Amino acid sequence: MKKRKKVGLALGSGAIRGFSHIGVIKKLLENNIPIDYIAGSSIGSWVGAHYALFQNLEKLEELTVQKQKEKFLSFIEPSINGGVIKGKKIEKLLEEWLEDSDFSDTKIPISIVATDLYEGNTVVLTTGKLAPAVRASMSVPTLFKPVEHQDKILIDGGISNPVPDDVVRAMGADVVISVNLDNYIKNETFTKKQQKSLSKISTRSLNIIRYHLSKYSTSSSDVIIEPYTPTLGINSFRQYFAHKVGIDLVKNGYDETEKHIEKIKKLIK
Repeated sequence: MKKRKKVGLALGSGAIRGFSHIGVIKKLLENNIPIDYIAGSSIGSWVGAHYALFQNLEKLEELTVQKQKEKFLSFIEPSINGGVIKGKKIEKLLEEWLEDSDFSDTKIPISIVATDLYEGNTVVLTTGKLAPAVRASMSVPTLFKPVEHQDKILIDGGISNPVPDDVVRAMGADVVISVNLDNYIKNETFTKKQQKSLSKISTRSLNIIRYHLSKYSTSSSDVIIEPYTPTLGINSFRQYFAHKVGIDLVKNGYDETEKHIEKIKKLIK
């Protein structure tokens, strides 16, 4: 009997836009698409770690889209150097939600991507406790203090490898499905009026950089899912705690994945 191809899922960075990952996984499961390996960067590391550990989408969606009070309180930890927020409270919350588990406890093998602040290289975390690895992968520079972890100083994985398709391919995946949240062409428009605003120009420029880096990061992908994830800019921090925004993003991921199901099924065969 012919052996089934192994499927890897690369979950990209993108802050609150990463809620779309939940919808992607939901649609894959509804269509009996197996997930054999996961690699996650930034918000993708959180979604990937929880799903790999518990395979409980209902609980994952509850923690990610809801629990506004718990998330808000974890952000109230000001720092005077390295970043606005220390991040210790966030790590403690992650420990609670991941039940202080190790990589070895996961039902699906997972790799978590961070960036070495000194060397500038991508760091792939695969051993030890999940919570500090996820915290490191989500440590957006200037917002959060860099994280000392496994003898390195780490920051957000999206800085060096926003969609780690190469990582999940190296894990053994025959078919790589990537979720890219940085398609600014799809998600936003830019007007002549906006070009007069320094903040708008800065945001637009960053999104262009992220777009091209994400294209490089998906060069090993067989399928690239790009949900509609409107750029939220400075408002994204506030909207982390807005219930409806999360629900809409999950639905966007779900709907976009539907367009790729037949191709995925053919690739697996």
